[in-house]
Amino acid sequence: MRKMKVPAYFERLFLSMCIATAFLVLLAYTRALHAQEQTPPAVGTSAQSPTFFISCSTSQDGGIDTYYTAVFEIGAKPGPTPRTPVTLASSVDGGKTWTYPAVLSQSVLDRFQAYLTQKGYKFKPGSSSACDVKPTEAATKAAQHKRAYEGGGCSSCGKVVETGWKYSP
Repeated sequence: MRKMKVPAYFERLFLSMCIATAFLVLLAYTRALHAQEQTPPAVGTSAQSPTFFISCSTSQDGGIDTYYTAVFEIGAKPGPTPRTPVTLASSVDGGKTWTYPAVLSQSVLDRFQAYLTQKGYKFKPGSSSACDVKPTEAATKAAQHKRAYEGGGCSSCGKVVETGWKYSP
């Protein structure tokens, strides 16, 4: 078999053709994926609009009851892409748009504590860390239950009181 002498520039040309082909395949795949995402939902299905649910409580303390709000919806508002992985932000479209809770948990907690004061209940004020904010009602209820009944607890604390209170703007 006879060996052919190939000029050195053919090696670079072949490599650049392979890279260009790979780029074009990736571009075609991205366009197809983007077109598929823009397809409207089929009849009978509904696009889930982003929202958040919240539940808050007072702090646990010796001999004092711990009061819990109901789990309720607080809505969502658009916002920037989160800068850290630890965030309350939620995205339903794979990270293209982000939503945040429409109401700050501290605002909910402040109103709840004002309600408890008005009713004459004795309690230890909590901080916004005593609120569970999740994108689904089920997840918020599970977090509230865990905090109220399964979390470390306080042997000398009073009882857990579920008030049914909901935030109203």
